[in-house]
Amino acid sequence: MKNVVAGAMFVFAAFGLTLAGYAQNVAPEDLRTVGLIIAASENGQRMAVGTAFFVEVPSRVYHDSAFVYLVTAKHNLLDEEGEPLPQLWIQLQDARGGTREHALPDLSQWILDPVNESVDIAALPLSPNDASFEAISLSRFLDGSKASSIPANAQVGREAYYVTTLGSQQRFVAVTRFGKISVPNPARVDVPGAGAQNLVFLEGTGTPDLSGAPVFVRTSDDSVFLGLLENRSGDAAKRQFGGLIGVLPASYVSETVRAMAAAQEEKPASTTPAVRPAPSTNRAPVGKGIYKRR
Repeated sequence: MKNVVAGAMFVFAAFGLTLAGYAQNVAPEDLRTVGLIIAASENGQRMAVGTAFFVEVPSRVYHDSAFVYLVTAKHNLLDEEGEPLPQLWIQLQDARGGTREHALPDLSQWILDPVNESVDIAALPLSPNDASFEAISLSRFLDGSKASSIPANAQVGREAYYVTTLGSQQRFVAVTRFGKISVPNPARVDVPGAGAQNLVFLEGTGTPDLSGAPVFVRTSDDSVFLGLLENRSGDAAKRQFGGLIGVLPASYVSETVRAMAAAQEEKPASTTPAVRPAPSTNRAPVGKGIYKRR
């Protein structure tokens, strides 16, 4: 875990990475899908423990609307002994380009993979009113639609990028890093703190706060969501995948948020999680945890 840091030198460096992202055809909206997860240690020191991002699931019940969820790696919500961290926050961008922090519940309130709870993913209905963010649509998930399908043999060597944010109290700074797909077919790897996971691999570098970051792969004229970054996987797989960084495939994210949306649509309004949606330039609130496209 790394201390949340702020300072002119670090902000300048981060802006250089962000501007490089624009030059390399990073979708601008992808830079606004992320937030930094912060935890309080036993001595009260606040530390960045990982990244989270927003995903939207179209509603089948509410016309022209979508459920919005915050998604991260489950191990980001646990301490080194595997116990839930008691105090968590998410740092997001506000409407003026600064930052806002929102308290998060411990792991017991998050939703895990509906098929296998050992998968390193956790999701939470969340749409804070005073945050400015974008959500990744399911239609942009790899193989989530005809337009986003890329055969495995065509993925090798493709450019990919992953997004996080620099911890800062002054302003929100998105940081983009780049790599290439090396292993497109999932391989079973032991991830410290998360157990055995099925991961694809990139050539790339990472830091602890990158765990949970969204990863995108370039297509000829766009980008699609590849999956969730597993920063701890590199050390666990040095013999087999030395110099590579693991990614939990998008299919696990999809099955988790789809199951959550289906459950919310089946519940009466009185039992729907009390999450208020945040209006943005193209969405307006229609109910708890739901966006309506304008």
